[in-house]
Amino acid sequence: MRSSDPAAPSRGPRWRTWMWGTLAVFTCPCHLPILIALLSGTVVGAFVADHVGIALLVLLAFFVLSLVNALGRARRLR
Repeated sequence: MRSSDPAAPSRGPRWRTWMWGTLAVFTCPCHLPILIALLSGTVVGAFVADHVGIALLVLLAFFVLSLVNALGRARRLR
């Protein structure tokens, strides 16, 4: 049964918090060498290997975005 107390913390969809956290782990810039190795032999892998700086900036942007969202949602669940 749901609580009608407005001060009770919202349990909300926890799966979104986990998905943002998983995205933060996969887009961490320290995983770039692993990403290049996994994508080797593909067009995307060749692009990433040739443009490591751009790939690093894009991964860093996604990492920060997903980490901020994951931590913000985790704080709201408390």
